[in-house]
Amino acid sequence: MAKKQLKIKILPNGEVQMETQGIKGKKCLDYIEMMKMLGDFKIEKQEYTSEYYEENNDYYSQDEEMHIYDNNN
Repeated sequence: MAKKQLKIKILPNGEVQMETQGIKGKKCLDYIEMMKMLGDFKIEKQEYTSEYYEENNDYYSQDEEMHIYDNNN
């Protein structure tokens, strides 16, 4: 199973960019919705990667992890 990641980048102007990797199909939208609720974000632009159009055969597991990286430190 591919490693699932949610990459978050906070730009100096306060804009937040999020990208999912290793999450196939519409399941990626669940991760974006979760982040919207946590940070009270509003989506202004949304683009889909090729993974969005792939079939998702994975199921949520309790051992999925979320890592947030701060490139400024």
